[in-house]
This record gives sequence, C-alpha cells and structure tokens, in this order.
Amino acid sequence: MHIQAGKLLIRLNEAGEIVEWQDADSGRELRSGKRGLPFIRAAVAGKTELPTSMSYAEEVDTLTFVFAECGARIDIAVTIRDRYAAFRVSGIAGEEPDAIIWGPYMSSLSGSIGESVGVVHDGQFACGIQALNAKTIGGWPVELDRLEGVQDTYSGSDAGMPDPDSRKPSDNKFKYEVCAAWPTGDGSMLQAYARNRTRAARRKVWNLPDIPVAPIEGEDAFIAGTGIALFGSRFVDVLHTIEDIELGEGLPHPMIEGVWGKTSPAANQSYLITDFTEQTISDAVRYARMANLSYVYHPDPFSEWGHFTLKPGSFPNGDEGLRACVDYAAGEGVKVGVHTLSNFTTLNDPYVTPKPSRDLQTVGSASLVADVHETSDEWEVDDPGPFTVALFRRSARIGDEIIEYAGVSESAPWKLLGVKRGANGTMVSAHQAGLAIERLWDHPYDVFFPNHQLQDRYSDRIAGLFAKTGLKQISFDGLEGVYATGQDGYGVNRFVQRCHEGWGDEVINDASIVVPNYLWHIFTRFNWGEPWGAATREGQLEWRLSNQRYFQRNFIPPMLGWFLIRAHSERFQATQLDEIEWVLSKAAGFGAGFALVADLAVWKRIGNGEALLRAVREWELARHANAFTQEQRERLQDPRGDWHLEAVSEGTWKLYPVHYSQPLECDPQELQPGQPGGADWAYFNPYDSQSLAFCLRVNASYGNDDASILRPTFYTNGAYMTFDTEVGANQYLVCDGDRTGRIYDLNWNLLSEVRADADVPTLRGGGQTLSFSCKFTGDPKPVVSVRVSVKGRAELVQAKVTT
Repeated sequence: MHIQAGKLLIRLNEAGEIVEWQDADSGRELRSGKRGLPFIRAAVAGKTELPTSMSYAEEVDTLTFVFAECGARIDIAVTIRDRYAAFRVSGIAGEEPDAIIWGPYMSSLSGSIGESVGVVHDGQFACGIQALNAKTIGGWPVELDRLEGVQDTYSGSDAGMPDPDSRKPSDNKFKYEVCAAWPTGDGSMLQAYARNRTRAARRKVWNLPDIPVAPIEGEDAFIAGTGIALFGSRFVDVLHTIEDIELGEGLPHPMIEGVWGKTSPAANQSYLITDFTEQTISDAVRYARMANLSYVYHPDPFSEWGHFTLKPGSFPNGDEGLRACVDYAAGEGVKVGVHTLSNFTTLNDPYVTPKPSRDLQTVGSASLVADVHETSDEWEVDDPGPFTVALFRRSARIGDEIIEYAGVSESAPWKLLGVKRGANGTMVSAHQAGLAIERLWDHPYDVFFPNHQLQDRYSDRIAGLFAKTGLKQISFDGLEGVYATGQDGYGVNRFVQRCHEGWGDEVINDASIVVPNYLWHIFTRFNWGEPWGAATREGQLEWRLSNQRYFQRNFIPPMLGWFLIRAHSERFQATQLDEIEWVLSKAAGFGAGFALVADLAVWKRIGNGEALLRAVREWELARHANAFTQEQRERLQDPRGDWHLEAVSEGTWKLYPVHYSQPLECDPQELQPGQPGGADWAYFNPYDSQSLAFCLRVNASYGNDDASILRPTFYTNGAYMTFDTEVGANQYLVCDGDRTGRIYDLNWNLLSEVRADADVPTLRGGGQTLSFSCKFTGDPKPVVSVRVSVKGRAELVQAKVTT
C-alpha cells in the first residue's frame, strides 16, 4: 500500500508496518532502523501492542488494522491532499484499547527537530506530523515505557545531533512525553496519541507519580475521531504546507492584522506592560504611543482567579469599565491585553470560599473512620495515601468545609494531626463517619486547581470577557496547572481552544512552558524571559538566547521576554538608556519582539522615560522595516555587544557600535595621607580617536547623603577639563563629548547644567592613562565611579519596506 503525503512517499506492508519512507522527488530513503515499524500501536494495561495485520479498502479509502491480542479492529480513513495526507480513526470494533499511538515515525532527518510543531528537517527536506483535533496529543503516553533508541535529551542545534556521550546542556524545553518530535540514536521521530478517556485510571499526573484520574464525557472522551496529517516538503515550504493543513482540515487558523498568525509581521510586536486603571488608561496609551507601540497590557487586573473579577479599585465599573479603557485606547490606535494565571484558583475566589466547589481538583480521597465534631483536631481516616502526597499546603475538603492539617500519624490508626478548621473562610461543621474527605491539589502560588469540568467555566469566563470588552492580547501564564486535571495535553488543548472559539476576532496569545502540538496553531508566540531580581543584561540571559533557537526550529515568531524599567532602589540603579539599547539591539538581531514592564508610578518617577521610549520607537521602526542586513543582525545578537541607533531621516538611521568601560573608581579611603583626591586609570579605546564621554556617579559611603565632590577634573593626552560645580552624593554628572555637563538625581531627573572650563580632552585609539581629580567633602567621603563610553564608526541603516 503506497500513500503520497505531499513529497513524502510511505509504503505499508500487510502487517501494518512502514517499509518505505522516502523523498518522493529524489527517491532518497529516509526511514531509520533496520526493520519496519508499525503505522499505529495500541496501548492496553500499560503495554503497547503491534497490529497483526492491515488491509486497505480502496472504495472507501480506509486502512483497517487488526490487533489480535486485545481484539480491537481499528479503521482509519485516508484523505490525500496536494501537500499532505490526513488520517482519522473512523471506527473501532471489538474492545477499545486504552490508547492508540500514531507511530512513532522514525526518520534519518536530524538537523533540526521541532518538538512542538512536529517538524524535522535537514535544511533541504522536511517531514511533519500535525494533530487534527484537541483529543490528539503530540507526544507519548506517560505511563508507557519509551521505545529503544529514544534519547534522554538533545541540544537542539541546527548543526545536527550532538554526540550521545556529550554533556552539552539541552535546548529542549519539554519532557519527551509532550513532544511531537524527538531525537533518536540515528535520526528523529514523530509521534502522537489519543486516549480512551471514558475510563477511570491511575497514572503519573504532572509532578505526582500515582494519581487517580476521573473519566470524562463527550465525543472527545473516545479514541474514534483522533486524526493526524503527515507531510513531506522542501524545507522552504513547511509553513505553506502547515497553512494548507489548517485550512483543509478545519484547524484553528488565527489571523493577525489580516495575515496568518505564523507569518504576520505583527505577530511579534513589542508591547508595554503597565498597571493602568479606568482613570489612568490615557497615561498608559500616551507612553505606548511615545514608543510607537500598539499594545498596552495589564499585568494583574483581577481581584481573584477563577471567576476573574476585575479589581474594583482599578475598574470600579467592572467589565464595562475595562471596555471603556479598550475603546479609549482603540481611538488612539492602541490595543489592550490582560494577563491571567489560567486555571490557578486563588483562595479568595467564590469557587473556594465561603462554600468550596465540589469541582475543585483533588489528588485522592479517603473516608472518615469516626465522627468528628466542631472542635476535633485529630481525624481518623481509612487511607493515609492522599494526605501524604507532597504539595505546598495540606488542605482537604469535606462537605462544605476546608481544613488544613499539620501531618499524618506514622502508623495505623491513620490520623490527620493538628487539624485547623474552617480554612479559607469556610463553615466549621460536624462530620459523620463514612463521609469522604478529599485532599485538594494546591500550589506554591497559594492556589487550588479546578477539575476538568470546572475549568470549562474558566475558559468561558475568559472568552466572554474578551468578547464583551474587545481585549486583543492574553498570556495563559501558569497553563501547566491544567495538567492537574489528569487529562494531560487534552486538558490543555481544551482550555485554550474553548477560549479561542469564544473570543471571536484576532487575539494575540501566548502561554507559559506548555506547547502541545495542536495548540501550536492557536498560540501566536511565546514571550519567555523574566526580569525580576537581576540586572537588565543578566536576567535569564541564557534562557532568552536558547528560546531563540527553540523558536527557530519550531517556526514560532521570536520574542525576547519581559524587561523591567526600574526606578532607583537599594539594589538597582534606575534604568539607563544604554541598558534599553542593549535590549533593543538584541531584539533587532534576532528579529524578536519584547515587553517593557513598568508601573505607571515608575514612569512618572524617572526623568529619562521619554528618552527610553524614543529609543524604543527608532529601533522598533528599523526592525519592522527590515533595515538591518543579515551580517549586522548576526553582530547585534552578540550579548557582549552594545549599540546605539540614531535617526537621520524617515527610514534612515546611523548604527554605532559602542564600548562602555567597567566602572573606574576613585575611593578617597585608598588615598595616601596628603595625596590630593584623584585616581589614574588605564583605559583602552578600541575605536578611533574621539572626545571623552562619560557618566560619573557619586556614591554615598555609609549612608552619608550630605557628602559631595567639588570641581571634578579629567586629564588625558595633555588636556584638562574641569566642571566648576558640586556633584552631591547619589547624583550623576554626564558628559556626552562636549563642554556641557548635566547633573541628574538617581532617577535621571535633570537637576542642572554646567559648562566645562575647556574643550573636551581627546581619547586616542588604543591605550592611555585617564586621570581624575576632585575635592571630596563630608565625612565619610563619597566614592566616585566613572564609566567611559566610546563609539565606533557609524553604519548607514535604511528601511527595506515602508514603515
């Protein structure tokens, strides 16, 4: 039996094995392994079973696979399209297995392995698998043993597979069980599966090894209907082929500004994250427009997660107030988005208090052995198992009461010890022996999770909010929490798909570290990389860089993550222009978008906010205009490099490489007795001769904010320059290469300007001594820190598309 799947030729024998897997144009055999592998497998009682025979009914284009051991007969309808072939289980006779597995389909292709998109290629030829509905999961059932030859991890390098014995860190973001493509010892594999979800089961769920999984109802609970598309194509035609599959098979096909989301230039737009309210939306929009950003995104709009009620202090008019914000922003050409924690359920949500929902997710249950009254603090139960599972809290529900307990007795009779009654504002009650007590699934975010049925209501609320208000952007943060339902990738698919179907028009959306193959079609992008607790150039840098390789091999619009605009704090300086230009240069290099994060209070506190936003505007205009050459982009990607962009005219810029010295310090505590206040620093200028430019900071010692320096003076290459002024502790003196000095406070608010007594000294190319002197005042005296900056020759950058 021969099947043409685009440019992939598949031949099956009568045992249902794949005996040819070829590039149809060249005839190159791509099948790996020495023997045929089955087109599908059955999973029964934790083991896989291979088909014993296969037949083909040409008149109905149906393959029939017989599994003698379990007694199942599985019909698969085949549809041949121009670029791919689609396969759907059209019926199952006999005993339905626990699951069926599509493949895995082994090939020798290993240059790039897209674990989420389900595409492998060698730069020339590509093979792919696409799940055709939410019940079809890219990956492998977690309860089954892996096949022989499956790698534990891989580097994700486009240069090919690493040596199996190498110790290179993995680029892979996900575990094998949730990946539609994966490396093997001699190539790669494509895989998907579907479960019979009508039966109760026990298996590993999320991070817990043995959890009861409840059955579900509806069409998706059955294996029949599961489907995949397989294709082979030239590498350059992969996205064209996947778009054909979406359109031909009725998959989600979201558009962004009228173009398919995976190819739309608008898919990886940068955006502003800030805490606007009904009263301050105009400020948020104004800042976005300064930077020419088209999206404003609220990081925390809800008073609780579950019902997703908007914070009354920010949105006193509720959903209507948010709609008014959206309408105002739209009038200014800006769209609005909000952040969620998906199915994380806060303890103040009505699904928890005062009467907990019966549909909160549990990790198991037991029965009370004896009656308990309203003050009982030790409860005897018939099974300690659910209560010893390692979670964040020890919470349980019985009737309409939630309790917390300190521990479990070490031997029978099994007792919950140190029981705290009426937790989360629930009603304390007496309970009779025999009642079920259920351990609730919680998380360090201090939340519970809904079960599979309840999570539909969460999706419906999110979808309804978007449809009602006109919101256009969302991040399903914490989406991994849906795994707690026990429905693995199907639960995740259903949650997002239900939102997508309900919110109507184009919505840019992403998620946390959960990317099932089916949801690749719905998700616009992923903006991974957090800024908390680290300097701008350091925060999750390796993670952000590895993300770019993940995006590339999975055909996902690239993003760099979130970057924080800071006001001054005890730990960090206020954000400087060079920090933002570092971010912007990396974004231009990778062709990636990003998010700028700052509360509105920060924007009002810092004095350089407009300068930061103007820089964002110019760099982003140039990025979207494809102004940078490939060679320039490769240089911009280097995290060690700094760059400055200046607008020359519309569509034209000058790009300068910039070098910033390490801080050069002058510490009066290190001076010899009688020595004037000063320091001699060795400095190397890697570029051509140019005027001295620097940023000087006066750092208070031991909290003496009244200290200062007088008449800061610089000397190099035979020339002096003195600023006849005082620079106080916790202030900056900035010179941009001319005689004007500007004094700023710690939040870059301009305090004064001063003119030097002479022209600026010249820094020649190469090494030299830079001398500094001043008069220190105060006790203890402050420390002076100077950072010198020099620019390389400008490169002209011009737009290649209309901006």
